[in-house]
Amino acid sequence: MQFELTSLSAAELDTLIGSAVAERAKREPQVAMEQPKTIEAIIDPRWFVFPVGENSVVQIRHPGHGWLGFMFPPGSRAQLLSLFLQHALMPVIKAEIVAAPTAPAAGGGKMH
Repeated sequence: MQFELTSLSAAELDTLIGSAVAERAKREPQVAMEQPKTIEAIIDPRWFVFPVGENSVVQIRHPGHGWLGFMFPPGSRAQLLSLFLQHALMPVIKAEIVAAPTAPAAGGGKMH
């Protein structure tokens, strides 16, 4: 099945992407839990962090998927803090990351 995507408006594409993502989440096989060997990375995406009860919600902007939300409980939040601190203090190591074709955007948000 093929769609003529170029004829769709941005709003229609957003609806199609959202519907496809929701449908994919219901299908088997599930998306693999293992980290892929290669990745496409968005360089310095916009992001926000805010509390929801005892959890923290992180929203990250993907240029194709829009704003994606992730909720982290306290234990995962502590692990992320430790990893980010470790990475912030280590020397820069070149990684083989294929960046998505987007203009770099400044990060932002507030930490709680």
